[in-house]
Amino acid sequence: MQKRQFIIQFIFVLICLLSSCKDEVSSTYSTKYHVRFYFEVATSAELYNAMGNPGQFVTIRSINGKVRITNMLGQSHEYALSQIGAREFEYGLGGLIVGTSSTPNMSNGFDIVAYDLACPNCDRQSHRLTVKDNGTALCSHCGNSYDLNNFGWIITASDATKEQRGLYRYRIIYNGVSINVNNK
Repeated sequence: MQKRQFIIQFIFVLICLLSSCKDEVSSTYSTKYHVRFYFEVATSAELYNAMGNPGQFVTIRSINGKVRITNMLGQSHEYALSQIGAREFEYGLGGLIVGTSSTPNMSNGFDIVAYDLACPNCDRQSHRLTVKDNGTALCSHCGNSYDLNNFGWIITASDATKEQRGLYRYRIIYNGVSINVNNK
């Protein structure tokens, strides 16, 4: 009888451990809003600089059927979808923030990261973040600020009584030539 009870407890603990690991892994990258974006980095000076320099980020949005890429100084260029061979892009909720973290990772490199451009706590397309030249992003609506160099964590929250979350983060692949941001 004790052996059977031990086996049941063991299975219960194992299920709890496996389910907690699943939640942790799945929460690294957001799947709440669809993202599918591919771009050749050399096509855009802003994107090229952000991918090669730690602490640099760009915003990417769809404006009137074109792709607008803006650097942290506010300089931007627009690209016609036909110019870059695009079919259909999906930009998450408010667009994308893409760049290179200034915090070294375990392999002495720097992480290439992608976030949603909309504030995750306001959770509205129209509440886009402003990317600052110090590697932070600020929501002018709720006042929250986020650290782009540390996985989009909240630096300051406007309402300490409300549960806050960091930026929606997306999977990004950079092969030295192009970026592919997606969550599918």
